[in-house]
Amino acid sequence: MSGIERDLPSTPTTATAATLEDKERDADNEKDYVRASTEDAAEPALAALAPGPQPYGPAPDGGAAAWRAVLGAFFASFVQFGIANSYAVFQAYYETGPLKHYNSDTISWIGATQQFILFFASMFAGRAFDAYGAHAILLPGSVCLCLSLFMISLCKEYYQFMLAQGILFGIGSSMIFTTVISTPQQWFDKRRALAGSVAICGSGFGGVVWPIALQRLFKQIGFGWTLRAVGFIAIALLAVSNALVRTRLPRRKPTPLRGFHKPLISELPFFLFTCSTSLCCWGMFTPFFYISVYASHLGASATLAFYCVSFMNAGSTVGRLFAFIGDRFGRYNVLIINSYLTGILLLGFWAGLPAPSAEVAQQAAAEAAAGLVGGGSIGKINSSVGALIAFGVLFGFTVGMIISMIPPCIAHISKPHEIGTRIGVMYTVMSAFTLSGPPINGVLMVKYPGTPGFRAVGLFSGFSIFVGAMFATAARFSINRKLRAIL
Repeated sequence: MSGIERDLPSTPTTATAATLEDKERDADNEKDYVRASTEDAAEPALAALAPGPQPYGPAPDGGAAAWRAVLGAFFASFVQFGIANSYAVFQAYYETGPLKHYNSDTISWIGATQQFILFFASMFAGRAFDAYGAHAILLPGSVCLCLSLFMISLCKEYYQFMLAQGILFGIGSSMIFTTVISTPQQWFDKRRALAGSVAICGSGFGGVVWPIALQRLFKQIGFGWTLRAVGFIAIALLAVSNALVRTRLPRRKPTPLRGFHKPLISELPFFLFTCSTSLCCWGMFTPFFYISVYASHLGASATLAFYCVSFMNAGSTVGRLFAFIGDRFGRYNVLIINSYLTGILLLGFWAGLPAPSAEVAQQAAAEAAAGLVGGGSIGKINSSVGALIAFGVLFGFTVGMIISMIPPCIAHISKPHEIGTRIGVMYTVMSAFTLSGPPINGVLMVKYPGTPGFRAVGLFSGFSIFVGAMFATAARFSINRKLRAIL
């Protein structure tokens, strides 16, 4: 036996075998992708006759198929995220209706669970999206979401709301949400922020329409039939979405779950950006849960308190529409600026709003009963509520910009066939913060009743977003250290 043969191990170790297996799988995927691209390039006559943009190669950055996919994502986000962003309406209704015997902290766990599953399951949904295409997750997600709406209409007990709205709606939302944010990233490159903002701004429009519709229908036809009507509308819109959305890249073998954490520990920009979005989530969704309750505390009527959610989502819609400036000034740059502005709004407006005293509230009630619309006490209450509405519009604008910039920022540091998985990994990490954020705020409100509780919530959320903005800044400079770089 030669010296070379003696030095070679008789059998490969488990780690070596696993490494070889990963390399073979990646090689097979690369061969499939290259083969498809080569075949397309070798048949120019057939390619010329094929309608629409070519399925492989560089992103077309436009075309009928690309914009149809964006339109389909718009309808899906209108239903899914629009209803999810209306949870403040449900929170306020539950506190005075079927769950009035439970405190605010306990009820908020329903919405927190919904948001947690929405983000946590994104890792699995994103992996399926990259491997099997959009319809592998969009269609079952649509079924789950619509079924959950009909089940919520039958709920009476807390555990029933948790199962139907917290868990089932969350599962359906995760599959739809992953499709919405991942599909435009495949079809666009230079105009990626524009396409993503158009797709995701459907959630802003939904956030304006759904709260108003829910609040009115609760009174006119009752809670049960309201949810059934919303369910039928969701079926129609999601059917259109499924018909329009198409995946551009070819199918490939699923990414192994055992290596999902590798980008977090091996790529500094991805790690820092994931930390940023996770910390921002601790505070970013607070007003969506509590703005209606805060408005009622400040003396707003029940109708106006419900509309505060719509005002905030209207601002979010405008922010998402203006997110296209990320293509001009840099996606990371736009996200970082708006993250700092969001923290300032929470610390300066939400935490600093003066609440009317009990004496002023009583005088305002007496003036309203006497028909003195322009009374001094009513004016004091109206000024606080007006400031909260202004906060909601501005906060919605900055948050809309942030949400629209997250997928393009991840796509910027990812390979095309890894975008869905990378986005899913990031949102899975975010899910722990999304789950704990609303209950933490609920505990603060229970521990510090009244105005001090709302201020404590604003301070916690504001500082969380500020720290998240610092991590985003670090991620941006880890990619390019030039201050004026368009990144």
